[in-house]
Amino acid sequence: MEPTDPLARQLALSALTTEHFNLQTARMGTIAEANGRSALYLGTLSSAVIAIAFVGQASELGDAFYLFALLLLPPVFLLGVFSFLRLVQTSIEDMVYAVGSFRIRQYFLGLDPAAAPYFPPTDPWGMTKLERVGVVATGPLQMLLTAASMVASINAILGGVAVALALRSLLEAPAPVAVVTGTLVGLGLAALCFAYQVRRFRRAAAVVPQLYEGQSPGMPGW
Repeated sequence: MEPTDPLARQLALSALTTEHFNLQTARMGTIAEANGRSALYLGTLSSAVIAIAFVGQASELGDAFYLFALLLLPPVFLLGVFSFLRLVQTSIEDMVYAVGSFRIRQYFLGLDPAAAPYFPPTDPWGMTKLERVGVVATGPLQMLLTAASMVASINAILGGVAVALALRSLLEAPAPVAVVTGTLVGLGLAALCFAYQVRRFRRAAAVVPQLYEGQSPGMPGW
């Protein structure tokens, strides 16, 4: 319900303008955090791989190499898991902030319909257009393009490598068996992370519109 008093209306516009700025700033914060966490994980992994390579050259892939790798890779893997979980959270936070921004734009648009061409579409048909051009997620496969999926994929490979090295050094498994097992573990970890991310986004898409009173912009229906 819009305020009828001119002063109250002006104060509401000022408050909404400030809130819109805060939401945009918060969205920039989620992007910066996602970039920082991804860079931190990739930098740590790169340093670990370089260190393992040096030890491998020095020990000629002996027991010292396997011991060092199996001590170093699990902490890096855990860092990747924690980074992935937080990146999923930041993506959902960005979704909440985006919906809030769209709702404020809808209010601004209601003040003067002549300004409609200068605002991004936020009605159901407009959201469908945004989905077609890739601005809004159109389905689960869109989750493959997120920073969380990037970290999850690399971390799944790391987990598979760690398992292969463990089988090779601790159980003295043949190289083909270790490689195949590590590959299956890596694929399983990647599938598990992908399913988790899709489930979280589906839940968020169903709950986010309920955070506000009135009609919210359409969310992905998948």
